[in-house]
Formats: sequence, C-alpha cells, structure tokens
Amino acid sequence: MTTMSHQNGNKLDRNLRPSKLGKITIGIHPHPKDPERFHEKWADFLSKQGVNVRWVNLLSENALEQAKKCDGIMWRWLHNWQDKQSARQILQIIEHYLDIPVFPDQRTSWHYDEKVSQFYLLKAIDAPVPGAWVFWDRQEAISWAQTARYPLVFKLSVGAGSANILIVNNASEAVSLINKAFNGGIFPYTMNEFRSETAGPRPPHWKPEFDYVYFQEFLPGNDFDTRITIIGDRAFGFRRFNRPGDFRASGSGLIDYTTDKIDRRCVEIALSVSERCGFTSMAYDFLNKDGYPLICEISYTFNDEAVFNCPGHWQRDLEWHEGHIWPEKAQVDDFLERVKNRISIPSTKQAVIGATGERRINVEQTLLKAIHILTQIFH
Repeated sequence: MTTMSHQNGNKLDRNLRPSKLGKITIGIHPHPKDPERFHEKWADFLSKQGVNVRWVNLLSENALEQAKKCDGIMWRWLHNWQDKQSARQILQIIEHYLDIPVFPDQRTSWHYDEKVSQFYLLKAIDAPVPGAWVFWDRQEAISWAQTARYPLVFKLSVGAGSANILIVNNASEAVSLINKAFNGGIFPYTMNEFRSETAGPRPPHWKPEFDYVYFQEFLPGNDFDTRITIIGDRAFGFRRFNRPGDFRASGSGLIDYTTDKIDRRCVEIALSVSERCGFTSMAYDFLNKDGYPLICEISYTFNDEAVFNCPGHWQRDLEWHEGHIWPEKAQVDDFLERVKNRISIPSTKQAVIGATGERRINVEQTLLKAIHILTQIFH
C-alpha cells in the first residue's frame, strides 16, 4: 500500500504488510530447472509452521505487485545467465526498495558464481585464500605470465562442479589463454571434459567471458577438499575426494562424512567469515597449504542431499548436535525469524524521492541509529 506526500516527495509506506491482516505470507518463485526442488521443500516446511505460501512468478510483468502481497520472498536462482541477469536484479529491488526480506539477500548472493568477485571480497576482509591474480589488461597479463611461477590454475569467473578450470604448466599455455580471453572471449563449458555440454543451437551458458583473466596458485598434495556449509549458526562439514587422476574435487561425488576427519579450523574460519560478511547461507571449499586451510571458492547454494547426509552439525560455539537436517528447513527457520523480527519491529526506512529525483535524508531513521549507537556506548 502506498501513501503519497506532495510536500516531501513520494514516500513508500513499508510498515503495512499482509501479515497485519492475518498470518505470515511467504512468496516462493518456483524454479522449473532446479534439480533438488528447493522451492517444494521450502513450501512444505513453511506450511508445517502455519505459514501461508504464495506461489509467485517474478519473471512476469507484474512481479513487483506480486511481491508486495508477501511478507518475504524466496527464490533459489542458479548459475545460468537467465537467472543471473534476472533474479539478482529483481531480488535486489524487492529487498532494498520494497523493503521486503528476500532469500537469498544481496549480501549472501551478489558474488554467486563469480569467482573474481569472491576473490576481491575475501581479499578485502583478509580471509585466508590462495595466491591469486586478476588482470583486466591483456599486455599487463602477458608481462606477468612471462615471469610467473608454474604450474598455476586458470579459472573462468563462472562455472560449478569443477567446470572452466585448467592446470596451466608454462608461460606459453598462459599466454594462449590470455590471448583467447582478450580476443573474443571464452565460452563457459567449452573447456576440459565439460565441452560436451555446449551441444545444441545455443548452450545454456551462452555468453562468453572476456576482457579479464583469473589465475590462482596451484596447491599440490591435496587429495580432497573440505566443504563447510554455514546456514545461520549451523556448520555442516564433509570431505570431497578428487576424481581419479585429477586435481579437482568439486562435483566428484566422492564424499566422506567422517566427522573426526573434518579440520575444525575450517569450521571456525567459515563461521567467522559468514558472520563478518552477514551471509545467511554459504558453502566454503577449503584446500590446504603448508598445513593451513585456505578458502578457494564460496557459494550461497549447493546440493541439498549432500548437506542432509551429514550426521550432525556444529553450532557457533563448536558444540556438536547429532542428527540429519535438510538445509531447506534450516533456511526456512532462519528466514522466518528475520521476517517475524521485521514485522514486530517495523522498518522506519522511507524511500523519499523529491520532485527532481534527489535523495532526501530520513531524519527519523538517522535519529534512531544515533540513539542505538549511544545506547551501545553507555551500556
């Protein structure tokens, strides 16, 4: 519902929600190509808690009108271009301009399936990561490649399950990839064993990656990686072993759930990064260098069954809790808590746009923030 103020511009009244008139309503955008059917499990767990589930189509022309009828929105979007050019933008608008909680939120998902973005993010917060080099200039990249130490790992920014990742053994191979990236680009899933996925008139990942290169330090002696999945304060862990004769573990399906084999430092690092960055759901892939775990990649979404098969999980204090949990249940529980908090303490934020389009300061919100800061100081 919108109220109009002609004195101070147009103000969106975000405090009135459907829940004021009845029980909580969560909108779910179903994904027809989701192999794990996250949306169906979300709907089931929400219904069991007495929540009204509204199926929405956020790709329709009235997407925002549908969203306004909900207290929260959930959409598991995947690593294909259709989702990346639609879901990311639409959810950001709903979260920041309609002020409706969404899953995944922007903090959690803006870097999804973008390894270059992850590199800058993890570097910015001083997270433990392998050495990595990103170049946006062809000549600079070639100059670096002539003196770099090999072998290295070449990665496209996009791709999952070990796709778009190659070992680079020498400068000649590196320069060849650099030239390809800066002259027409490289189509995802046209490298290594995944090139067969491009069959057909238009492959699912049909936009080339170009005008950048991303190299990562090669970490020898890792027969497996450690996958830690953080949902709220819960940490799930397992090890994934490499394919035979390969250096990559992601997507191998060779999983070991032995709890005692999980490096607790990985759990602590993952919990710390999620808290630092405000992630609500995040999977971390760790490799070891000189006996110390490093984060290689992160992803807000993942195979649900692999997490469910964990025999239990750790809480933030590293206390172990036995028992299987569907990640969708944990996501629903946490999301509902956010939505309920949002309803019980309505937002005072107001999108105020003046006649000339300038942004105006919300004095009420600024005062509330100041009071909160002073309360923290004098407590």
